[in-house]
Amino acid sequence: MAAENKLAVDTPEFWDEEALLKDELRHFDVCHGCRLCWNFCPAFPELFDRTDAVDGDLSKLTRSDLRPVEDLCYQCKLCFIRCPYTDPHDYDLDVPRLFMRAKFVNTKKEGVKWQDRLMGDTDLLGKLGGISAPIANPANNARPIRLVLEKTLGVHRDATLPKFHTRKFKSWFRGNAETLNARVTQDARKVALFYTCYVNYNDPSVGVACAEVLSHNNVRVVVAEQQCCGMPFVDGGALELARKKIRSNIASHVDLVRQGYDIVVPGPTCSYMIKRDYPLLETTEEAKLVAEHTFDISEYLWKLKLDGTLKTDFSPVGKVAYHAPCHTRAQFMGNKGASLLELIPYTEVEQIERCSAHDGTWGVKTASHLVSLKYGEKLFKDLLESDAGVFVSDCPLAATQIEHGVGTRPVHPMQVLKTAYGI
Repeated sequence: MAAENKLAVDTPEFWDEEALLKDELRHFDVCHGCRLCWNFCPAFPELFDRTDAVDGDLSKLTRSDLRPVEDLCYQCKLCFIRCPYTDPHDYDLDVPRLFMRAKFVNTKKEGVKWQDRLMGDTDLLGKLGGISAPIANPANNARPIRLVLEKTLGVHRDATLPKFHTRKFKSWFRGNAETLNARVTQDARKVALFYTCYVNYNDPSVGVACAEVLSHNNVRVVVAEQQCCGMPFVDGGALELARKKIRSNIASHVDLVRQGYDIVVPGPTCSYMIKRDYPLLETTEEAKLVAEHTFDISEYLWKLKLDGTLKTDFSPVGKVAYHAPCHTRAQFMGNKGASLLELIPYTEVEQIERCSAHDGTWGVKTASHLVSLKYGEKLFKDLLESDAGVFVSDCPLAATQIEHGVGTRPVHPMQVLKTAYGI
């Protein structure tokens, strides 16, 4: 029989360390013999060193033995994508969710680190950064300031940090929504744009492109009150802090869904979180309903293509190297961003399926920044060898890592479509 492998966070069994160890040993006994994921991330080499040390007799391993393995997982999901033993296989393996559970259990016992509490609150950081953008952006490149950040927050002195904007996307949309929606017909499709905290505070131009491309395709766009999707707090093991944001986002979107709106998201980590993790971390019918009506924005536009309603009045943009983010691939919907770009005439699209190994705070923390760059090297190499005039990625965190690794920041597929439409 397949073992139950879901995040039943409200059950005593979820938090029981003996039950957790039993499930870890069940998973890793299969991993020890398979090893398909040995080079995906640093967690698996560490795991195999430990299972080899006991000659595969995993009963000799304790939770203390496995803690370094747990801490090296940065939730790229690649092992789940490639694993031959996931549901519906009887083994029903899900290593990323297992490590997420371990993170929650460890944090409940030890407490949330204050660095994870602060760095996970992207709404707070975004608001403060926006207010102080003229000072904060230059300061982030000042060596003395970066040394202080390294000593206090554990942010590596050389890590590329996102820029802040004084005018948030939310403000832009408030001032332009009426004009955008005046272009669409009465019977137009309706979406709520979950613009993500990164777009709102760090890259408003992506949100502008999303709204304009949707409007160009006769889609009515609204924006509900929203907070960070909660993933940064999940990464830090701060379950209850994440659930506060999750509950708020569900409450502000569920009525729109009931009114016939779909939810579209320009960031794959956030769309993954809403689709896959909201119903598991907040086990309500409302969470399930919101998840069922959430789409990555490229996935949503491809639905229009299949319905014959996507406009294709494109102008060529040249060769494009498209980075397929791990969290896009983990949704098993295909690389729809690349598929859309391939509709542009006389445009060559080279798809590169490599992990950037950024994962938000993992890529900037002192303890893991250099390791993240090591695992991003293959992506950097493939992009540079593509000889493309434009680099593209759906993921803003991957874009930050790519910018650090190759010196050029990728644009979002919606920005390419906006240009190709001549908007």
